[in-house]
Amino acid sequence: MPGRGHQRSAFQKLFDRIVIFFTGKSRGKGQKAAPVAAAEDSPFPQQKPLVFPKPAPETKRKKRPGRRRFFQFRKHKGRADDISLLINPDIKVKEAIPVRKKKRSLYRYLFGNPKRNEPQVIIIDRKPEDKHAVFSALKTEFFAMLNSLGFYLMAYLVVYLLYQFTEALTASHFNIDSVLFYYEIYFPVGNASNLWNKFNVIAITFASPFISLILSLILLRGVLVREKLKPQIRLFLLWVAFHAATHFLGAFVAGIATSQGFGYVVDWLYLNVFFRILISLAFLFLLTLTGYRNAVFAFETIPPGIRQYKWKYSLALFLRFILVWIIGGLMVIVVKFPNGVPQHANIMVYDAIIIATMGFMVIPIFFNRKARPRSLAERPVKFRKSQALLVFVLAVVVLVLFRLLFSRGIHLIINFSFDVGFYR
Repeated sequence: MPGRGHQRSAFQKLFDRIVIFFTGKSRGKGQKAAPVAAAEDSPFPQQKPLVFPKPAPETKRKKRPGRRRFFQFRKHKGRADDISLLINPDIKVKEAIPVRKKKRSLYRYLFGNPKRNEPQVIIIDRKPEDKHAVFSALKTEFFAMLNSLGFYLMAYLVVYLLYQFTEALTASHFNIDSVLFYYEIYFPVGNASNLWNKFNVIAITFASPFISLILSLILLRGVLVREKLKPQIRLFLLWVAFHAATHFLGAFVAGIATSQGFGYVVDWLYLNVFFRILISLAFLFLLTLTGYRNAVFAFETIPPGIRQYKWKYSLALFLRFILVWIIGGLMVIVVKFPNGVPQHANIMVYDAIIIATMGFMVIPIFFNRKARPRSLAERPVKFRKSQALLVFVLAVVVLVLFRLLFSRGIHLIINFSFDVGFYR
């Protein structure tokens, strides 16, 4: 018997044409009439005879080409019949939505992250079911916060010492020696010396912020974009880049407010008050934009298992970056509080404003959820208790040694001598 969807041969079609020509009746397309059970043969004569319906022919729906040309669907792992959704029905998985392709702008082409075909990360919006889950997450994030706080303190010392040594090195080029304290750089020649002039004042006070800017650009655009980096090294370099950015953009704002450090450049260039305020607002906006655009580097320091849950993700970002900035900033200000009268009266206010301007970088990280972390070769894992405590204790010890070592001041006298001549 021919099955469903059976294809008739050319000989059978020709035979059907001959039958229709002589009899006027159609033989059918290979399907016999539906068998009808006789009433007398049925074991239940009072019931109606059973009629077997004719099976409907199969129809194939034609696909319309060209849809993938205009739309690209986001792939997601969750399905409506997934076993995880049956166990936890309160899980909400974001549905796939069509996304129209957009052309990259000139700004994104020059300053944006390189485009990569990477899998999208599913964020599961699930609230904690009991207090045990919250306490467990807080315990894990507490040690992660100590780990991040230790790297924050050590990164600040690296950038601060580079900032001060660059200023001392530039001053030595003009035959001006300097003494480095833990709270400021002191010039023994005094403020009324004949060695000072307009050019060397601008050069000395501008060299340190400029080096900080170069360091930040190298780390953000050249080092952190690499995928083969250890998670701990990536977190440390991220804090170094943030501190370096604030020691240029934030130092300008602090210099305008206190007339110290970077503010000497503005004073000796005789900028109008309007331009001072305008440039300060522009630099604060650049700090916010830098933190928002580079939030992906902060996301990559968080384990993928935490990034899948929205409430854990938000808790990790707050404790590891925003709270670390607040606690670490207060610790630095307390350690750097001078035990005597500094040469520059408002130098502590200058440093405090620089630390405070980092908030324009770390707070936008919390609100940027469009950035998607990359699939790195070295993925971060949950921090162990011993590892986090070791990093934090080491940072505190280094901070105390910094206070003790530079409390008496380190006198820096650097002489540049280069002479070329004949020996005989």
